[in-house]
Amino acid sequence: MRGNRLIIVGGAPRSGTSMFQSMMDSHRDVFGGPEFDHLTDIVHLRNRLHTGLQYGRIEQFVDAAQIDAAIAQLIDALLLPAADRRQCSYLSEKTPMNVLVFKDLMQILPGARFVHIVRDPRAVMISMLMVAQRLEQKAESKPDFLASPAHMAQYITDCVQAGVDACESHRDRAIIVRYEDLLTRTAHIMTQVLSFLGLPEDPAVLKPGAVTHDSAQLLKDGQDAWAGGRARFSDPEPENLDKWRTQVDAAAVQTLNEHFASIPLFAALGYTFN
Repeated sequence: MRGNRLIIVGGAPRSGTSMFQSMMDSHRDVFGGPEFDHLTDIVHLRNRLHTGLQYGRIEQFVDAAQIDAAIAQLIDALLLPAADRRQCSYLSEKTPMNVLVFKDLMQILPGARFVHIVRDPRAVMISMLMVAQRLEQKAESKPDFLASPAHMAQYITDCVQAGVDACESHRDRAIIVRYEDLLTRTAHIMTQVLSFLGLPEDPAVLKPGAVTHDSAQLLKDGQDAWAGGRARFSDPEPENLDKWRTQVDAAAVQTLNEHFASIPLFAALGYTFN
């Protein structure tokens, strides 16, 4: 079945997708490399082709099923050789923005499994603000969603909503994992995740800091603005759970509380904003 060797990971940027990917990459049967970045572009091409069918010209060449089969073949051809070179049965592709096209990918890749990483939106927001500051200090360009706090808050909500909708529509193929649970109940959560993905237990996933990861070179010895000074991947650290609270004042926390408390989506995921 198309995509049956693929694990697609996504979530709002700064939600802990990198930590989860390092855990997947530690599994003996999985290659979890750096972000591929372009699954969203490929999906957008697929959707344009589907739209083109409505105008009557390209239907002389292909139908919807052919388009999806060709796009799936392209995705497999681009991604799976990396797993084959490392003699891994599965490939985990972690680009946060994947979450925005989970539903489309579920149609294109009926055999793939999906993991949506969610995190307290206040923590995500603070982390985004810090990344934006580091990019400005380095005079590097910022993605549009970091343009302002309002943009960040909306992007977080859009990503989480897209992921939740996709997971609810395909519960047999998609799982939601809370970053906070990964930190505090690591062994229990990873047992659940591996079982859901059809992977055997591997204790190495609990200690990603002891594994050499190909994607660690992109951290640039901690100099990358997105790395935040981190030079390597570490094990889940429960003491960092509420670290974000020390990085802003009480007034800022209250503002975030008021904003995200007004969005039922986050309460449904178990987040409270007292």
